[in-house]
Amino acid sequence: MPSIDRNVRRQVVLWAALLVALPALIGCEARTENLGAPRCGDADAGVSYAQGVGSLLQSNCGACHGATVAQANYRVDTYQNAIARRPDGTPRVTAGDNNSWMLQAARGTLPGGHVAIPGAQLTELQTWVVDCALKPQGYTVHINGWMDLGNTSQFHGRVLRQSVYDLSGCQACHGQDLKGGISGIACTSCHVSPIGSCNTCHGSASNAAPPLDLNYNSATSLVTVGAHQTHVTDGGMHTAFPCQVCHNTPATPGQEGHYQVGGKLLPGPAPVIVDGGFGGTFSWNSAAATCTNGYCHAPVADSNAAQINPIVWTAVGKNQAPCGSCHGNPPAGHGPNTECNTCHRPTYFNGQPSTPLHCNGQVDLAAPPGSCVGCHGSGDNPAPPIDLDGNASESVQTVGAHREHLQALHQVSAPVPCNECHLVPKAINSPGHIDHAPPAIVFPPGTGTLASADGVDAGYNFTTATCTVYCHGSGTRLSKDTSMGLNHAPIFNGGTSQAACGTCHGIPTKIPGTTHHAGVTSITQCATCHPTSVGPGGAIIVGPDGGSTHVNGVVNVGP
Repeated sequence: MPSIDRNVRRQVVLWAALLVALPALIGCEARTENLGAPRCGDADAGVSYAQGVGSLLQSNCGACHGATVAQANYRVDTYQNAIARRPDGTPRVTAGDNNSWMLQAARGTLPGGHVAIPGAQLTELQTWVVDCALKPQGYTVHINGWMDLGNTSQFHGRVLRQSVYDLSGCQACHGQDLKGGISGIACTSCHVSPIGSCNTCHGSASNAAPPLDLNYNSATSLVTVGAHQTHVTDGGMHTAFPCQVCHNTPATPGQEGHYQVGGKLLPGPAPVIVDGGFGGTFSWNSAAATCTNGYCHAPVADSNAAQINPIVWTAVGKNQAPCGSCHGNPPAGHGPNTECNTCHRPTYFNGQPSTPLHCNGQVDLAAPPGSCVGCHGSGDNPAPPIDLDGNASESVQTVGAHREHLQALHQVSAPVPCNECHLVPKAINSPGHIDHAPPAIVFPPGTGTLASADGVDAGYNFTTATCTVYCHGSGTRLSKDTSMGLNHAPIFNGGTSQAACGTCHGIPTKIPGTTHHAGVTSITQCATCHPTSVGPGGAIIVGPDGGSTHVNGVVNVGP
């Protein structure tokens, strides 16, 4: 008796489930009958991919359209591969169509070397296509085209969409959580993501963006597919854009305004909303598949940019965003310098834009606004190392003795400030800063006060990396010094030997016609006349505050 009770309960549950699903099934069965095969849904009909058609296709067509060789990018080794449409959505086989490409090939009438298959097999294949709506297997509950993406009336995704995604019929058999229920078959056996995820309806296992679109197409020439994947994946030019950059993204699938409003299905396509660039308000033309004035492609008013505006969304891989089209390379006001990493080191690396900072809605510099460090220098010091190209070696001319001067590392003089040799900008776009190609201009007008002392025409030779400055003995007085070992044209990247004691002026200085240093034979005697500059032992005096009268533009004699 208990066994009978269990069977009764099982039947009650089953009938209850079928009653819930009945309205949908009645409509589906009617569509099946319209195809002229009222019993093709029965398991004993035996005309499905799993019940013979699959092995028929593989034995006759698998040599050219199998897993190893897939001519025309077409395979018959699985049900979904066999019924798959081309990327542009055109069908290879259509339920109910006796003239489908697949049947033409089976009859041997399709060009390309196709040979007719045996008559009995052709009849079975034709029955499967025309009468049985490409049925995948011998089931009786679902209509034949339930798993056929191309079936515009029977595919379950389209049926569910027309019902505004009412899952109650599915849950009657597959369970409330759709993990099997009384059917024992989980919907996730096909859907790799949980039911209700974005890519249940569009996109793929990789992400929720087309391909596939809501009509299960994958051709980028279609406006519903286009450049989605170019934008949502990191292709090296920009960060992977989240969907909400262009679309209102719902918190849950059924959220009002997503696919329904007031329980009524919304027609596609999805609205597009994007931040505008310099050119004005953003606009999207669905008919022409064009974007106009999007920040990503027109961020600034840049006369150097070969801007493409509007952008054709469906022209994927057709040079819609070449370097220099969104902004100039370099942008206006940057001079001829095309080395983006000079100032945008976090955004630009190894000659290529670096994600996720490139095209992120703001200008990212290697240093905070108002700070020099980052583009050149390091720590809290703007002087190289590092130079504009990231070099740190003092043997490189653009690094050289910068730190020795700026920090007075060898205690020869007080620190030499940047504006002694360079024009220090008030802002990044100040004249003379980035409006020319590197390297930086040395001794422009308004600089070189110390370097030009005592009548020196201060200068720097980029070819030889040599300086002509007061600091190293090129003044009116010291240029007459006849001492041995002088070096009045030091090499900027030549190391410490270029400014050793006795290379700027002799010890003592020997200037013909003068008697100032008569009788001086030792460096320890310098303090007798120059006590504010040199200590009794001959060491140059640099105070705790970094100040020094040595190399200050005048000759300091006496206390």
